[in-house]
Amino acid sequence: MIVAIPTDDGVTVSEHFGRSKNFLLVKVENGRLAEKRLAENPHNKESDDQTGHGKLLKMLTDNRVNKVICFNLNPRMESNLGSLRITVEKSKLNSTIDEVLRAEVNKKV
Repeated sequence: MIVAIPTDDGVTVSEHFGRSKNFLLVKVENGRLAEKRLAENPHNKESDDQTGHGKLLKMLTDNRVNKVICFNLNPRMESNLGSLRITVEKSKLNSTIDEVLRAEVNKKV
């Protein structure tokens, strides 16, 4: 499973999905973290919200993301993720990436 987590600093979950600077892409295999990679959010490079929205969805599908863990995202994005069979899990405000990944790995054990 590949999980995407929006982040601005690489340490905490960003407050808003689409406005995050980056996404941490994490491969979870057999109850452990197999691989981590930081990807720039393509939505931030577009002034047109519709174009940026589409590029972000494409980046997630190109990277075979199965799940997004985030604090907040707009209903339209949540619906689009659902139509792509990408599940959404909400985190608490100011969650660290380590916290959400630890919880994710513990689900798989």
